[in-house]
Amino acid sequence: MNRLIHAELVKARASRTVRVLAVLAPLTCMLWAGLGVALLGLEGRMPAEDRIRNVYAMAQQAYLFTLLLGILGTAGEFRHQTITWRFLVTPDRGRVVSAKLAAYGIVGLAVAAVSAAATVAAGALLLHLGGHPVTAPGVPAALLGAVLAVTGYGLLGVGLGALIRNQTAAVAVALIWFMYADYLLTMLLPGLGRWLPTGAARALAGMSMENAELLPAWAGGPLFAAYVLAAVLAARLTTLRRDVT
Repeated sequence: MNRLIHAELVKARASRTVRVLAVLAPLTCMLWAGLGVALLGLEGRMPAEDRIRNVYAMAQQAYLFTLLLGILGTAGEFRHQTITWRFLVTPDRGRVVSAKLAAYGIVGLAVAAVSAAATVAAGALLLHLGGHPVTAPGVPAALLGAVLAVTGYGLLGVGLGALIRNQTAAVAVALIWFMYADYLLTMLLPGLGRWLPTGAARALAGMSMENAELLPAWAGGPLFAAYVLAAVLAARLTTLRRDVT
């Protein structure tokens, strides 16, 4: 198993796409942190402490990049047919899927940690320059939740990639759902949004919203983990049984 995980990590490190996504993730979080600071000057019902915490919770915006990393690391093998050789070398397909989960969990954690550090640096600097308090209650918990959520999205990407297997379709489904459909449902049905994957991940990251009430972090975390587990279990059941050719 250690060799399988090491092989996955070596493959990820050698991929230009992985490097690009890993660089874009913290840069995107810094931009979102800037947006969060800009929103502090607008009128709203949200308390100032919640808005400041939201600035740091923007570290969760790296989720899309770890999600794509997990998808490409799994569905990409089906696209290029390298999965055939992978299963021939390691006939135990369950170990292959487990190795991918472990490897992209590590990659996701690394990206999440760097993104959180970049968010803290940008957020604290911009808050200071704007004359706002640099911290607020709950910021450390929000950062920890954001790191866990972003890491979880990497595992979710592995599950989706193994479940759908077609790389283009898997990426399209992920982008459409997590960038548009989930948010649209939250806007139209605020009571439903808190139970969706994105709402659960936001709750884990300690975010607050003007138009919707999220679950507490202690409930959002297990709910998001359940979504990840469901995708992974479904992928293991289907990938272990279907023909790869």
